[in-house]
Amino acid sequence: MKTKPKIYIKPLSVKDIDHVMSWVNDPEIIKNFQNFGRKFTKKEELDYIKELIKSKINFAFSVFNENGDYIGQISINQISWANKLGRLALIIKKEYWGVGYAQQAIPLIIKFAFRKLRLNKVWLMAYSSNKKGLHVYEKVGFKQEGLLRQEYFWKGKYHDMVRMGILKSEFNK
Repeated sequence: MKTKPKIYIKPLSVKDIDHVMSWVNDPEIIKNFQNFGRKFTKKEELDYIKELIKSKINFAFSVFNENGDYIGQISINQISWANKLGRLALIIKKEYWGVGYAQQAIPLIIKFAFRKLRLNKVWLMAYSSNKKGLHVYEKVGFKQEGLLRQEYFWKGKYHDMVRMGILKSEFNK
């Protein structure tokens, strides 16, 4: 029986700049980020990483497999401390799609959000057409909260987005 590869996350560092540059300008990977309408230079991305590291409402981590290979990024963003909630963001490099890394990384960041940050809820947005992603999110405990019709404009047309969330009381890992 084949076992799934193990992963770990570590706080984003300026040393991760080359890793981030390996996907940050790939339109297929960054299509969920509406403010990405152009190519980013290494200097611009490094400046952004420095700001992100200092942020009190964004907590970003690099994801690595057990061999130390860089897999992607995962974070809790846009934290509303008054409401104790934050938004999950996940980037997996294309060459690691379909391996099961997302299903392993998501519980790690959720555990961080609920135990360390003491949030009550983590939410996310996904394309309604992203059936694999929606399945993974449901599998780790997220529940659909609503459909946002024609929410994102990408590749010349509007796309529906699904909002999903998980509550601290629903997470048992």
